[in-house]
Amino acid sequence: MNWFKNNWAWFNNVPEEEQKIIKIDVMKDDVDPNEVSIENAYKTRWIWYHTILAIGIFMTNILLIAILIVLAIKL
Repeated sequence: MNWFKNNWAWFNNVPEEEQKIIKIDVMKDDVDPNEVSIENAYKTRWIWYHTILAIGIFMTNILLIAILIVLAIKL
């Protein structure tokens, strides 16, 4: 157990250079819905397309699980 504690301390030892905190402005690329442009329309369509795609995949997974359960019960 002592070996584990020694190696864990070595593993968690981070050099001073890597301890800098980098702040990222995630709101920088946000789009104003009142501003109409090709880029805004593309981002909006991309979000809606992937949302609908995720819902479709989720429903397909539910259907596949239901089929698996029905087959497991009948066999």
